Amino acid sequence: MSGIDAVKKIVETEAQARRIVDEASAKAQQIISQTREQAELIRQEAIARAQQRREEILSEAKNKAEAEALRSDQETEQILNSYRKLSEERKAAAVSKAVELILNA
Repeated sequence: MSGIDAVKKIVETEAQARRIVDEASAKAQQIISQTREQAELIRQEAIARAQQRREEILSEAKNKAEAEALRSDQETEQILNSYRKLSEERKAAAVSKAVELILNA
């Protein structure tokens, strides 16, 4: 092999090496880009799931609060009815006693 052939071989090998490095660099950039896209997609899905769960938790809390408020309202109404009945009974007893005192006077 002559010196010129050796130089040509070296130049060809360097050119081939540059092509391999360029292709590897392009492939690496493509992989990085795809990985970023996948990471963004996963992030968006995680955010969507978190928002969905947040809405579920808020809805559950609202339903529980409304149910508790309804129970409280019902208990309050029962207590008020008991007091009304007691008040009416005492009023009737007082009127009866007053009438009795007036009639016996």
